[in-house]
Amino acid sequence: MITEKRSDQPVLMNASGKCYSALRKMLVCGQIPVGSRLAEVEWSQRLGAQRAALREAMALLAHDGLLTRRTTGGFFVPTLEEIRYEELIDARIVLELGAIDVSFAPGAPRKDLTQLHKICDTMEDLHHSGLTMGFCESDFLFHQKLLELSKNEILVKMFSHSAQHIYFLAPVPDDVRMQQEIGVIQEHRQILADLNDGNIKSASDLLRRHIARTKGLLQNALGGNQRDES
Repeated sequence: MITEKRSDQPVLMNASGKCYSALRKMLVCGQIPVGSRLAEVEWSQRLGAQRAALREAMALLAHDGLLTRRTTGGFFVPTLEEIRYEELIDARIVLELGAIDVSFAPGAPRKDLTQLHKICDTMEDLHHSGLTMGFCESDFLFHQKLLELSKNEILVKMFSHSAQHIYFLAPVPDDVRMQQEIGVIQEHRQILADLNDGNIKSASDLLRRHIARTKGLLQNALGGNQRDES
């Protein structure tokens, strides 16, 4: 019996890991409607996994703040009011600026930014095609790859369990969204240009403003939601 349990455990962990990765990608990119309940039967079928593996993955996602448990039972996609977004954004700023300090410290090897430039090109193509979901995924990937330049596994792991593109929870008119996307691409390219030229402080200052801007957008969205409810 002990041997069987040991042999089964990696299978369960692998299955829950796949569920975790698949759900996390959809959640951070806003692909599951806010407030939705993730029914175990439905999602185990969609992901092709046993309910035990799915339940384990959802518990991990709840720990990450990407899902929430409610008194009515089950796991839900949190609403904007349920997310401690100010703390979350502050954490992202600390992690990403810290990663830049590590990556571009005096004497550190020169970093290859080719992959980040390609992500910006992809974002521009997605923007012109009106593919918002893909744009959001590429935006997340840019920040993840920027942090991975540090080669610090602990930083990468901390980022993977904290970064959310929660601004996507706040719907905006198409013209406003398109303008915001243009701004995101321009700032990404400027950050890379500053890093390439060795202007690390300029890159860090812009990255800080770039991430912190989300606070204002969310505050406006939250204020609008509260006015609608009153």
